[in-house]
Amino acid sequence: MDNLFQNNSGEKSEHPPREMLLLLVDGELQAKDAAQLEEHLEACWPCRVRTQKIQDAIADIIEFDDQVLTPRLVPPQGWRNFDRKLNQLVVASGKQSISSRLFGSLGRLLPSSHLFAAPPWLLRPMVRSAAALLLLVFVVMLVIRFRHEPTVSASQLLNNAIEAQAQRIRSTTDPVVHQRLQIKRKDQSREETINWEIWNDTKNSRVRQFLSNGNQAISVVIDVAKKDHDKTDSSSFVISELAQVLKVNHMDPSRPLSAISYQAWHNTLQGQRDEVTKSKLPDGNDALTLRTIPAGPLKLGEIVEAKFLVRTKDWLPAELRLDVAAQGGNQVYILTQTNSEVVSLTELNPAIFSDQPVVTASPTSGLKEIAKKETPPMPALGSNPQPLSPATVATAELEVEALRLLNQAGADLGEQIRVERTSAGLLEITGIVETDKRKSEIVNALVPLVSNPSVRIDIQTVAEAVAKQTSRKPTPLPSTRAVEITSNAMAAEPELRAYFSDKGKDADEAIRQYAARMVSLSSRAMDHLWAMKRLLNQFSPDEVRALTPEARNKWITLIRRHAQSYRQTTESLRRELHPVFFASQSLGAAPESATMIGTNELGPIVSQLFDLGSSNDRVIRSAFTSSSGGVMTTVIQAPQFWQSLKKAESLAARIARTP
Repeated sequence: MDNLFQNNSGEKSEHPPREMLLLLVDGELQAKDAAQLEEHLEACWPCRVRTQKIQDAIADIIEFDDQVLTPRLVPPQGWRNFDRKLNQLVVASGKQSISSRLFGSLGRLLPSSHLFAAPPWLLRPMVRSAAALLLLVFVVMLVIRFRHEPTVSASQLLNNAIEAQAQRIRSTTDPVVHQRLQIKRKDQSREETINWEIWNDTKNSRVRQFLSNGNQAISVVIDVAKKDHDKTDSSSFVISELAQVLKVNHMDPSRPLSAISYQAWHNTLQGQRDEVTKSKLPDGNDALTLRTIPAGPLKLGEIVEAKFLVRTKDWLPAELRLDVAAQGGNQVYILTQTNSEVVSLTELNPAIFSDQPVVTASPTSGLKEIAKKETPPMPALGSNPQPLSPATVATAELEVEALRLLNQAGADLGEQIRVERTSAGLLEITGIVETDKRKSEIVNALVPLVSNPSVRIDIQTVAEAVAKQTSRKPTPLPSTRAVEITSNAMAAEPELRAYFSDKGKDADEAIRQYAARMVSLSSRAMDHLWAMKRLLNQFSPDEVRALTPEARNKWITLIRRHAQSYRQTTESLRRELHPVFFASQSLGAAPESATMIGTNELGPIVSQLFDLGSSNDRVIRSAFTSSSGGVMTTVIQAPQFWQSLKKAESLAARIARTP
C-alpha cells in the first residue's frame, strides 16, 4: 500500500493521516492495507493514541444519541412508515433532494416503534429542527474533544524543549546561557516579587546569579545546604528558600526555569498525573502547558503540583509554577522568563565571571558586583587537578546520585559509561557513545552534578574518541558483537518451520523475524543482569553499610528496577516461546517466594540469577543464531530449560522486593 502514509499534498510521512485511521476503525480498509496499518500501530504509540481517541469520539456520539437524543425526540403521530414512503418518493422522482436525505437519515435514526402519524404542515419544520440539532451537537462534541487533545505527551514536550536548548548551545561558540526571571512568592500572609538574573557558562561550569534592584544588580551565592538563611534581606531569602525547594525536589537551582530541571524532578515520580493543554502567552504566542500532580502522600517541602509552560514556536520555557507543601498551607512560586539568550563568552563583559571584586559599567546589564569570589573553572578530566579540600571530596552518596541520573537516561544498559571515585577525591564519569544526540541526552541528565567541584564529566562520541587518538598510539575501541539471524542455518529451524507452515512463501521471513525477536529479548534481559552486577560491584560491603539511608535506598531502588525489568523481559520471552516449543506446558506465572532478601543476601542471589540468566541466554543464542562451526544442536525444547526460565523469573521477583 504505497500511498498509506501520504498526506494530502502527496508527500510521504512516517505516520498515516487521521483519515486513514478513521477508515481502519470503520472497517473500510482492504485486508492488506489494514494489516499494514495495524502493524504500524503496534510499534507507534502516538498513532495508537490517535486511533483510540477516534474510537472514543464515536462511542461518545453513539452514547449521546442513545441517552439524550432518542429519549427526547419523540416523534408526533403520522410518522409511521415515513422512511419507506420517502424512499418511494425518491424512486418516483429519480432525484433525492437535500431535505429528503435529511428526513431519511432522521427516519433511520429513530426506531420504527416510535413513529406515529403527524399533520403534513408540522412534519417538515420538526424534521428540519431535529436534524439541525443533531448536526450541531455532533459538531460541538468534535470541537470540544479535538480542542482539548494534546499535541504532544509530557515526555515529548520536555524532550523537545531540551533538544531545542541543546541546539542553541551547540550553535554558539563558548556558549553562556543568560536568563532574566521574575519570581513571585505567595503564601497565606504575603506576596513578594523579585527579579533574578542567571548566567551559566556551560563550557567552564561557572554560574553567576544577580538579584536586580532598580538599575543595579547584586551578586548572590546560593548555599542550598544552609538551613537557616538571613531573613532580613528579603530578596536573598526568597531566592535561597526557592533554591532549597528545587534541591529537595531534585531540580537544578542554577537552571530553575528549564526543561531539563523539570525533567529531573519528573523522572523521580511514580504514579503522577500529567496533563498537556494548549494555552496563550500574554504576548499572544501559542504555548503548551504541562501540569503534573504527583501521587501522595507528600512531605513538607515537596512539590504538590507543577505547571510548566513552553512557547510552541521555539520550545522556549516561558513560565514555571510550583505549589509546595508547607506548614499552614501551600507556598506558591511563579517563575516567569522575561528574557533568554545564548551568547558567546567572548562577547560578555569580563566582570560577570571575574574572580575579583569588580564594579561593572556594562550598558546592557547595569550590573553592580560586590565582593564575592567565583569558583575557578573546573579542570578538564585528566589534567592532574590539585587535591580537593575535605568539604569537596566526592562521597559514596554522590556516586549513588550519579548512578541514579545515568539510570534515568538509560545509560546503564550496555553503553560504555564508567563511574569511579579516584584517590584524588574526584568522581569521574566517562564514556563513549554512538551519536551526538545520545551524548547530549546523557550530559543533560548529569546537569545537576556539573557545578559540583568534585565531579569530572567526559562523555565523547566514537568520532571524537577516534579523533583524539590520531596524535597518539591507537587503541582499539570496544565493539559490540553482531549476530546474524538466518532462517535456514539455525538449530531450531525444524520446529519453527513446522509452526510457521501456514505462512507459505512468507515462512522464511516469519522465521527470521521470530528468531531476531527472541535474541533481542534475551539480550535485553542480559543488559539488566549486567547492570545489577555492576551496581553490586560499585561499592564494597563496608561502603554499603556506611551509606546514608537515603543513598542506600536509591542504590537498592536501582537494583530493584533492573530486577523487575529482567523479570518482565523474561516473562515476555517465555510467552513467545510457549506456543512454538512448550505448548504442552502450563503458561502460568512463575512461582514467587514469600521470603524477603536482606542486603547481606543480595550479592549471592544476584550472582545466582546472573549465572542462571547467562545459561538461558546461551540456550537462546544456540537455537536462533547461526554457528560458524556448523554445530546445529540446542536444548531449547527440554523441560529443564522451561523450568530454568521460571526459576530466573522467581529470583528476579525476590530481588525486586528487597526492602
